[in-house]
Order: sequence, then structure tokens, then C-alpha cells
Amino acid sequence: MATNLLRGKSGEAMAAEARGIAIGETDAHVFSCPSCARPLSQGTSTCPGCGVRLILGVRLKRAGAILALGLVLGVFVGGAVAVSAVMLSLGGQAASVSADSAAEQPSVAPVVANAAPPAAIHVGVPSAALSALSGTAVVNGRIAVDTNTLAMALAKRDATTIQIARALRSLAADAALGADLAGRLDPWKDAAATTLKLDDFYRVMAQTARVAFRASLTDEAAYRKAGAEMITVLAALGAIDAASRSLATTVDLELPPVALPGAGGFAAPATSVTP
Repeated sequence: MATNLLRGKSGEAMAAEARGIAIGETDAHVFSCPSCARPLSQGTSTCPGCGVRLILGVRLKRAGAILALGLVLGVFVGGAVAVSAVMLSLGGQAASVSADSAAEQPSVAPVVANAAPPAAIHVGVPSAALSALSGTAVVNGRIAVDTNTLAMALAKRDATTIQIARALRSLAADAALGADLAGRLDPWKDAAATTLKLDDFYRVMAQTARVAFRASLTDEAAYRKAGAEMITVLAALGAIDAASRSLATTVDLELPPVALPGAGGFAAPATSVTP
């Protein structure tokens, strides 16, 4: 008692100290250790008395168990909600599709009745061969134009060798393209005769131009002679184009029109040829 009196402690202070709760009652930032009940300051992570680890005043192991349980429950609840949302969405889409199909059902019959008849299917005729046959008409149209250009160049007394050579080069390119298209007709067995005519015509064109290119550009006489020979070869263009169109009629294929060169320039475009 004498010591306490010397330290200045009153009787009430000593009584409160004896009870051991004065700290918790006067400081709101103090909590008791869940293991040893030692008063600890808020934010303490390890009790200095018993050594237990704490998180927000809760034992570390207990806090970990609570966190794991919360995580499991969160995943389970979230997954259930997501599945429910997906199922509801799919159900709504299926109902919408069914409603739209039912609404459109009455208009199906008139559309089918008024639809255009399907395109004819040519059994045994390769589609590539049909495309090649259409391409021959395009090539023949280019040959007709280049034939007219060559004829006008040869008709001019002052025409240069370069002008004649340029027309011959265009015809040589036409011949190469035509020969390639004729080769694509080979799989079409019924087109064998027409394929042979087309191939011969385009190859003779290419050979005539090849002979002309062997001469020097300064040899005007050689180029005029080659040009005249090319005009003679091109005189068969009408018969060759007619052969293509005759074959096209056997499969109801309409070829592009070709303006064939005539005595007075270009003749009227050819539309069809009777086989």
C-alpha cells in the first residue's frame, strides 16, 4: 500500500488494475487475444503472449477457413446464376425462332410457286468446259477487232512497220488465249470435233505471227507479207465462231455476240447459229 501511495495511485485505480479490464474499457482500439485473452492493440498480427497469428482480430487458420468457404460458396452460387441465365436466354431464342417460323409459314407456298425454274443441269458436261466455250466467243470478239486494226494498217501506204507489228502481237496474244481455252474443252467428249477446229485455227494464227517476228523491224516488206498472210488465216474466223455457237446450242448455252469483220467494216453482231 505504501508503494502504491508513493506512486500516486488511488484506490480506484488499483481496483481497476486488479480486475484487468481497465484497458479495454478506456481504449476502443484494443481487443482481447482469442487464444490467451491478452489485451492487444488493433492491427496486431501476432500475439506476443501466446504467439498466435491474427487477421483483424481473428486467428489466421480460422480466417483462412472462412475465406475458403466463402470462395466455394461464391463460385457455386455464381455458376448456378450463370447457368440459369444461359438457359433462359436459349429458351427465349428458341421461342423467338419458332414464332418467326410460324409467322413466315403462310408465305412459303406463293414464293415457291412464283420462283423461276432452276437452271438446266448438263449431265456429263464439265463446268470448266462450258466456261471455256463461253470464253472462245470473247476471244473471237477480240480477234475481230485486231483483224480490223491490222487491215487498216496494211491499207495505209505510209503505215510503219511498228504499227503492223503491234497488230500482229495483239493477234498472237489472242491466239495463245484461244488455244488455252480450246485445251480446256478436251474433257467434254461431245465437243471433240469443235475443239479440234478451234485448236487448229488458234495454232495457225500463232505460227503466222511467229514467222513475222523473225524479221527485222526495218524489213517492211516482210511484215507486210506476214500481215497479208494473217488476214488470209483470219478469214476463217466466221466459220470458227459458228462452230462454237453450234456446240453451245446443244447445251442451251448463250454465247456473247461477236461483231465479225466484213467487206465494209464490221458486220452486225452474231447472236446464234443454227446447228
